[in-house]
Amino acid sequence: MRQGYYYLITSLPELNLTDKDPVFNVLRFREFIYDELTPHDKELFETLFYHFDIENLVTVIKSTNNRWHPYGNFSEDELKYRLLLPDMLPDFMRAFVEDTRKQWDRLSDKKLINLATTYFIDWSQNIPNRFLRTWLYFDQNLKNLLIWLNCHKFGLNPEEEVLGNHYEAQYLRTTKPDAIDLHAWDFQFREVLRHFDNPDIALRESIINEMRWHYLGEISSPTFGIERLLAYAVKLQLINRNFTDTELSGQKRLGSLLDSILKDYQVPEKFTAV
Repeated sequence: MRQGYYYLITSLPELNLTDKDPVFNVLRFREFIYDELTPHDKELFETLFYHFDIENLVTVIKSTNNRWHPYGNFSEDELKYRLLLPDMLPDFMRAFVEDTRKQWDRLSDKKLINLATTYFIDWSQNIPNRFLRTWLYFDQNLKNLLIWLNCHKFGLNPEEEVLGNHYEAQYLRTTKPDAIDLHAWDFQFREVLRHFDNPDIALRESIINEMRWHYLGEISSPTFGIERLLAYAVKLQLINRNFTDTELSGQKRLGSLLDSILKDYQVPEKFTAV
């Protein structure tokens, strides 16, 4: 199958972060390669889409009319069925269901998504694929750093917004803005601090996506195994994000992020008075 991946990978067009009309979108790419993957590699590939499944799962749990994410691995009917038989769920999702079921009625959608995401983050640190494990760890730390910066910029508490139980997450939860020291972190994280206050939101998003793109290049394998296909899927996601991040959509995304953070917090008077 490794040799089969060689022919599959060499047939793929080159990607650039500034591509506006790539041959594949994420769904078409998944359909194109899925039947060629071994069962083990299918499980690895599905990991890239679990964050969509998490939101879809909470939509089922809370019986809301939230938008269904088509990038998830499971259809709505399949997810409902697996929820009745939790052993059929991915390990992290099964643990989340078993541990939190009694709390579903009193917890908000956002809180449940955060809890399930934390289960995923903790589980992902033991994925038996170094490339995928390294990428997910990097990307979650980048997300956590951006959340931490936004929380402190708007006077909010990051303790429940920074997700995961690993070292970097714990560090961000307990560190004040005037005491943060990222010298032990990868260079890309320190660069985020330089660009975070850029008033051009779309440009800032593009710069951060470039950081992700370059990091993918640093950790990518030159072989023709599943790692190349995983990296290709991530790149397609980044191209889509970069293409849709006009200044207006960037502002909408920032507004959506702040709305989700503010949902569970009382806004200080100095902000409500504006």
